[in-house]
Amino acid sequence: MAIIKSWFFILILIILFGGLLGCNAVKEKEILNIRLECADLCKQMEKPPFTEKTFEDTDEIKTFVKAINKAKKMNGELDYGVLFLMHISFKDGSQKKYVLNITKEEGGTGLLVDTADSGQGYEIPEGLHNELSKIIYTS
Repeated sequence: MAIIKSWFFILILIILFGGLLGCNAVKEKEILNIRLECADLCKQMEKPPFTEKTFEDTDEIKTFVKAINKAKKMNGELDYGVLFLMHISFKDGSQKKYVLNITKEEGGTGLLVDTADSGQGYEIPEGLHNELSKIIYTS
């Protein structure tokens, strides 16, 4: 009987823990649009790519979502400037705001920061950085 209770307890923990992890994932089906706002570092460019740009195309949104979900948590304290503020509007009317640093040059990684926790950064892998760079900097 004690074994059954302990397995039941472990099963409940797995379900709860799995549910909590799932809350952090962004799903493209729930997104209405993604709006990028040119921020401080962007405005300092010789020729900023735009003041603001909205993405509603399903494939583009999928790329942004993949970058968010594949970004790896960074260690240590952050010291960063801001290229873009990314505003995600969901179909339920809610919004989420991130810092998104994606440069025009290929070969680097990107930075993603949830503005609700501005001390924690996430590194966007090189391949996804390159995909986002093409989407963001193409007119």
